[in-house]
Amino acid sequence: MSFDKIWEKIFKNNEWGKYPGEELIRFVAKNFYSRSNANEITILEVGCGPGANLWYCAREGFTIFGIDGSNTAIKNCKTRLDDEVPGWNGELTVGDINKLPYENKKFDLVIDNECLSCNSISNSKKIILEIKRVLKTDGLFYSRTFSTDTWGYKTGQHIDKNSFLPSEGPLFKKGLIRFTDKKDLDLLYSNNFELISIEKIQRTMMNQQQKISEWIIEAKNK
Repeated sequence: MSFDKIWEKIFKNNEWGKYPGEELIRFVAKNFYSRSNANEITILEVGCGPGANLWYCAREGFTIFGIDGSNTAIKNCKTRLDDEVPGWNGELTVGDINKLPYENKKFDLVIDNECLSCNSISNSKKIILEIKRVLKTDGLFYSRTFSTDTWGYKTGQHIDKNSFLPSEGPLFKKGLIRFTDKKDLDLLYSNNFELISIEKIQRTMMNQQQKISEWIIEAKNK
């Protein structure tokens, strides 16, 4: 099971993720806005949470699918979509991203927005193979994941390679967090996909005393 039950508590007690990141908007716009048949474009988000990214994609007319282990997250996602995007197309599922309940080669795009970072290296490998399976040939994969430059790395309890229960920073009390170095990117992504680009975005916290650093991976299914 790839879902940590701590996220059910987080989603029940916090307003979480109402709007998509600018990087994802740019990615979707660059790759899909020129297509006239938006409703025929199928987009899956693994670990979709309360659905900020799916809300945006649905508003743009795409057919959306979301899967998360949290009943609360899926309930909140559906409520928002029903209220704010009447007639949206797609499906939301409470389930395990280790065993995606979709047929082979179904999706044009799969989104991972810090979902894989909540899984160990070995579990992430399994999830990525599932993502590859459900992506169409030449389908796109967008993944955002914390780098080892992020506040909280090497704090708290060490669980697995680069994986911790951080004892400080914004990821404290968020369960297992896997921080990714460049070698891990090659291990996880390049063996399964054609890498289009790898970028890094950063911001500071605590009056520039601490840093949040994330990889943005854009890839195509082979």
